[in-house]
Amino acid sequence: MTILRWAKRIILMLLLLSGLLVLDYMLPNGRLVHVVGTEVKRVSQQMNGEEQTRDVYFIAADDIEGSTTRVYRNEDAWLYLFKINSADIQGQAQSLAQDVAKSPAILRYYGYRLQLFSMFPNVLTLERAEAGDQYTPWLRYVGFGIFGFVVLLFVFRFRYFVFD
Repeated sequence: MTILRWAKRIILMLLLLSGLLVLDYMLPNGRLVHVVGTEVKRVSQQMNGEEQTRDVYFIAADDIEGSTTRVYRNEDAWLYLFKINSADIQGQAQSLAQDVAKSPAILRYYGYRLQLFSMFPNVLTLERAEAGDQYTPWLRYVGFGIFGFVVLLFVFRFRYFVFD
């Protein structure tokens, strides 16, 4: 009986952690950056036995607080947030990279940088910012708040199942 109880708790914790990871990946985040460069790479992949090529835009940006340089992917995302303006964002990034004054920009993105899989976060928006601007990820806060509320409702509704 004790093994079953611990197995149930471990499964519930794994479900909770996987839900948090999915939310952390999908909810937009942002940074205040200096855009330092842009690049276009042609990527080919096999789909249904055919080789398909596409252009993928990349934006290199320095964090304002630290001096770390991060690379972001700038690609259309039809199913998620209906982002269809990657060429416009790339043009803004090129304009900011060529700016002599190195004006800051607010870069909104989603995703992770996983070097093992050559995975980059995808840019959602890029906006020129003033010197004292900050970015507050309200959608991220609301998303995690709703997730926490749903978890609490589940725990209170099924507390005998969870804590038996």
